[in-house]
Formats: sequence, C-alpha cells, structure tokens
Amino acid sequence: MNVSWIDRSKKTLDMLIELREKRNQDRLDLVRTMRYGFGALSHSLGGWMQWVNSPEVMSQFTQEELQEMSDTILDMVTKFVEYDRDITDFGMKKGLGKQREEEPSRFII
Repeated sequence: MNVSWIDRSKKTLDMLIELREKRNQDRLDLVRTMRYGFGALSHSLGGWMQWVNSPEVMSQFTQEELQEMSDTILDMVTKFVEYDRDITDFGMKKGLGKQREEEPSRFII
C-alpha cells in the first residue's frame, strides 16, 4: 500500500504528540523518543532538500511564498542551532568533551 507523504506526516505528527504527552518515561524511553524525533526531522529534511534542489518545484511558488518559507525555516533552524549550542556547552561542563578527547580513535582511514 502506497501511503502519501501527507498521510505519513499526519501519522508521524500523531506519534510525536503521543510521545510528548507521555510522562514518567524512564531514561531509555526518553532517548528512544529523541531518536524518533530526530528520525522524523531527518525524513522531513530529506523531502525539503528534494524540493529546494528542484527548480521545477520551487518555480511554482511566488516570491512572497518563498519569502515566508525562508523566514520560517531560518527561525526554526536558528532556534535549533542555539539549543544545540547550549546543550553542547552543558555537556562539555559535565565532562563529555574531555571524555571524548581521551577516547582513542577506533577507525583507521
């Protein structure tokens, strides 16, 4: 059965809402929830990249529509990168950066 992007997105959004509302999760459940969220984000970003790399698709939008999309995307990305920076700083203060530097490289290229 071929499910459309919109239908899959609705199911993903339902799952994200369900996961967000679920309380009293243990640590493993919280990590699983974050993994699901990042998977959903990755899937969505893949679709966006297909669109923005397609002149045929993007030419269907007006200047105003593209401006609104661009502004919205930049707002979301800015918030995410700021959060990423803050959590990385928090992790470094917990010693995660030092721990990582001390680990030997396991891959040889």
